[in-house]
Amino acid sequence: MNEEDWDDSSIKEFTDLQKFAYVTLRAIENDHVGYCYRENGELKIDSGWRFLFGDEDEDYLDNPDNSITKDLKEIVEWKPAIGEILKAYPGQDFEWNEEIGKFEKI
Repeated sequence: MNEEDWDDSSIKEFTDLQKFAYVTLRAIENDHVGYCYRENGELKIDSGWRFLFGDEDEDYLDNPDNSITKDLKEIVEWKPAIGEILKAYPGQDFEWNEEIGKFEKI
């Protein structure tokens, strides 16, 4: 990419991809993200994104041993369809729609 191809949104997108997100081990073990949401990040490097398999209960989610942090760049490489929703504002939830092969806002 040439220097003139960069604009403010490209720089912001690149910076956001350097932030981390939480992913449940259940999502990783099953190689599937069925539900995700964005909240306000707890730290400056926290994107606020949370990626889940989709059937985790509160007890599972409350246990910090059941999730890991990953850079958003790694997550998009793992599940490219996630890249389409990364510009969503905190407070938005998404669910994977198998029929259309995309995440839908819920």
